[in-house]
Order: sequence, then C-alpha cells, then structure tokens
Amino acid sequence: MTGPWQPPSDLWEVNQSLQLDEHLDGDRDPRWVDTERARGEYSLTRLCRALGVDRTQRRLAAPAHGYYLFCGHRGSGKSTELRRIGHKLHDRDFYYVVFADAAQELDVNNLRYQDVLLHLASRLMKQLVDDGIRVDEIHLGKLQEWFTKRVERTTNTKDFALEAKAGIGGSVGLPLVAKLFAQFSTAFKTNTTYKEELRTTLRNHFSEFADGFNNLITVTEDTLPGTGKGVRILFVIDGTDRLGGDDAQAFFEADVHQLQLVRSLFVYCAPVHLAYEGASVGQSFSSIFRLPMIKLRHRNGSPHEAGRIAMGEMLHLRAAAELFDAGVADRLIEHSGGHPRDLLRLLLNAFKHAEHDRFDDASAHQAVREMAADFRRMLNPDDYRMLAAIDAGHGPPDASERNRLLYCLALLEYNDHFWRSHPVIRSTQEYVAARDALARSDE
Repeated sequence: MTGPWQPPSDLWEVNQSLQLDEHLDGDRDPRWVDTERARGEYSLTRLCRALGVDRTQRRLAAPAHGYYLFCGHRGSGKSTELRRIGHKLHDRDFYYVVFADAAQELDVNNLRYQDVLLHLASRLMKQLVDDGIRVDEIHLGKLQEWFTKRVERTTNTKDFALEAKAGIGGSVGLPLVAKLFAQFSTAFKTNTTYKEELRTTLRNHFSEFADGFNNLITVTEDTLPGTGKGVRILFVIDGTDRLGGDDAQAFFEADVHQLQLVRSLFVYCAPVHLAYEGASVGQSFSSIFRLPMIKLRHRNGSPHEAGRIAMGEMLHLRAAAELFDAGVADRLIEHSGGHPRDLLRLLLNAFKHAEHDRFDDASAHQAVREMAADFRRMLNPDDYRMLAAIDAGHGPPDASERNRLLYCLALLEYNDHFWRSHPVIRSTQEYVAARDALARSDE
C-alpha cells in the first residue's frame, strides 16, 4: 500500500475495506499505529538485546544460536509486530531475515516440525537466489544427497521425486535445489497423497537433513558479510500461534529437540497460553517474549490514556471520525478490551446493524450483543464464576482452565500478568449474576 492514506468516509466503504485476518506490513503500512506505550512497559528492545542487536551503536553481538517464542493473544497484533521486527533487523549490519508465514504458506491445521523446517530451508534458498547471493554447488551436496538417498530411492516417495524433478526444467546448483525443496512445501500444504510419506521420510532421517541444513546456514553466514545483506541469518516464523491443544504441545514441547537440531536463530510466534505451560517450555526456549494486550485501564480501574488514544487511531484509520455519533467510538473501544481484532469485529458488527449512514448508539449496542452471543456459545456457567473471581482479585484458576480462557479470548492478558475478563462478557446477564453471587459470598 502506497501513497497518502485516507480513511473511508462511507459506511459501505468501511465494510468493504475491513479484513479481520489481514496482517499489516509492519510500520510500512499507513494504517499502522505505534502501540508500544499503549501496551504498558512493552518494547522491542528486549528482543533486540536478546538477539545481540545494538541499534544505537550499529553493532551485532549475536549468540551462536537461539530459539525464541513471541507470545500473545490471537488478533493482538503479533503478526504485524513480527513483520516490523523483520524489517528493522533485516540490515547489512545485523541480520539476513528469512520470514515465513506458516498460516499462509503451509497447512496450519495439520502442521508438524518437519513441514516448518523443510519450508524454512526452501525459503532461505529461494531468498538467496532472488538476492543474487551465490552458494557453490559443492556446499549443497549434503542436501542433494539426502534428497537422492531418502526421497528418490524410497518406494513411497520416489514418484514424488520424479514429479518434482520433472517440473524444474534445466536449473542447476542453488536454483535447482531451491525449486526442488519448494515442491516439498507445496506438497505439505496441498498434496495429501505424498504429505505423510514425506513427513515419515523426513522424520526417520531427520538428522541427515538437519546436517545438510546446518551446512547451508554456515556457508551462507560465511558469505553474507561481503554481500551487504546482513551478518547472520535470523528466521522469523509467523502463524504457528494458530496451533492449539495437542498440536501446540507436539510442536513446541514434544518435538522441540528436533526443532533445535537446526542450529541458528529462530523467533517463533506462539499462542499466549504457551507462556504458562511450565518449566518444559521455559527450559526449551532461550527466552519467551509476550505481546500484552493494549491497556485501556490500569489495574485499579483508572483510564490508561495511551491505550485509548492508540485504539482510537486504529479505529479512525479504518472509519473516518465523522461517521460516528457522539460516544459511539468510545463505546466500541471500551468493549474491545484493547484487543485490535475485536475492535474491528465490533465495527463490522455495528455496520450490519446501522440503519442509516452513521454508526449510532443502537448499532454499537447490537454489535456488543452479537459478540456476547459468540462468547455464550463457548462458555459454561463455571467460566463466568471464574472470570468474576479473577476480576475481583481472587487470583487465577488452575493452569488448564486459565489457559483455555486465554486461548478463547474470554480472559485478556495485559502487562505484568494483569488479567481481566473480556468487557463484552462483563455486559452479559450470566457474568452479572456470577459477579453478584460472588459479592454476596464475600460479605
């Protein structure tokens, strides 16, 4: 998106332009809003320091390898922040950033560590080709040998190998291997015929693949300083936060050893509850960084102006301020709880209920009711009691219940492990009844 940005000044244009799953291209998008102060004590500086980046002195003291988690609620802005991280660190003095979006480029509903790491190898090779960075064919020998021995000569995958090579044409060297491995990513996303066979082959001979991938990384990093494209490789992986339940446990806990056989620097996007999974995750990853929700109120209930201003900017970059009757924008912001995606959901709901050419109080009221109905379908009576207890300062429920509520956005996390129920839930009769019952029991 280029040129000056003018927010839509017509309700129908607002509806047409809003996409809930759209990720902004970091601060290069004119709709981007700086939310660091709005989130309260959050800054990219911590992650930069962990990666050895000193942007003031323009120097890099990177660790030999590292595996980092970037956690936050779905829709909180993680994807936009990850893209901003990628842009800032992709620099001749810092990193050669290889960015991958598992949600767009792979099948996130059926995702395994094999898919991701082979896709990252493919992305690295394609990026090197696109950037004109040469890697001598001799250094690709281990990856080519792995393909020949483990894919071409394996009964269940040799037909895939023939099809993959047939579609490549006359490429040689790095372009050849890059195109070959790109065929894997396509198969992992769309081809159910070979997907499981390829995964099995990769799992059974993963150490050989990892050895070839590590060799490619080493050779590339030896080459990079003379290209003006960076000093070290940094892989940034978005979309892996979409994994839930057993899939997240398998990827981030059970299979973490395989992830770490590839020795480089990785930042993985992760679901918010993973930050509370206990020692196993904390010990497996170098650091866990949290993206807290935008804070509309402090812990004591007083307004947090920086958060309200940021949410107002987000709203009015998508719908001109003159489209809102007095107080309506504030009502939508308050009921969003500081959750960017939910603010847009409320705006879309309000459009559906607007009777005229403006967002009025009645449409905002119906927008909140519609989102509340969505929560009712997910929550049970005990959930309302737990949420009311958390809001009253009685402490969090047990870990599994807390993580479930965080995952479904019924419970929102702010900085300093400050939790509150979603404001839309607090508007329901079920929550009010639970809150009143709790107050009577405390008397």
